[in-house]
Amino acid sequence: MKVGDLVFNKYHGILRFGTIQKKRIDETGWAYYKVNWHADETYEKAMALRQRLSHKDYKLQEYRKDQITSTSKDFLSRVLEECTK
Repeated sequence: MKVGDLVFNKYHGILRFGTIQKKRIDETGWAYYKVNWHADETYEKAMALRQRLSHKDYKLQEYRKDQITSTSKDFLSRVLEECTK
C-alpha cells in the first residue's frame, strides 16, 4: 500500500473508507499509515460515545498494515452499479 491508495477498515460493524496520507515503517518492520477517512460520521459518533463512557480517547492516529485493506474506486463503482440494477 502506498500514499494515495484507497483503503477500508471495519470497526465494530462500521465500514470505513479512506485515503492513505502517510506511511512509515517502524523498527520491527511493520508499516503504519495515517488515513484520511471519508464520510466517517458514524465512527466519529461511536468514538465520542466511547470516550464519554470511558473517559479515554481510543481513536487511532495510525493504522498498522493489517488493520486496513486496499480497495479501488473502480471496484466500488462496479459494486454500486450492480446493486442499483
